[in-house]
Amino acid sequence: MTAVPAGPLARGAKRVEDTISGCRNRAEADLLAAVTVATANERIRFETSAASWSARADMLQRLDDNHEARKDKQRSDGLQDMHF
Repeated sequence: MTAVPAGPLARGAKRVEDTISGCRNRAEADLLAAVTVATANERIRFETSAASWSARADMLQRLDDNHEARKDKQRSDGLQDMHF
């Protein structure tokens, strides 16, 4: 059976695969699936997929960390510019 695509997301909402936790959950699920499959090819495909989801989660984490660091710097720069 073909899955019906979900409707449009609310403004500001993220798809699960666009979140750090969603990617980590997918990676964990793929690793669990890798140990339950019957063939080596299936195992390799699930392990490769898990590695890709982990890499995506790491990338999203770095982007999020960098964004927060920029926001913190802008806040501190803004406070330093104010003279009382």
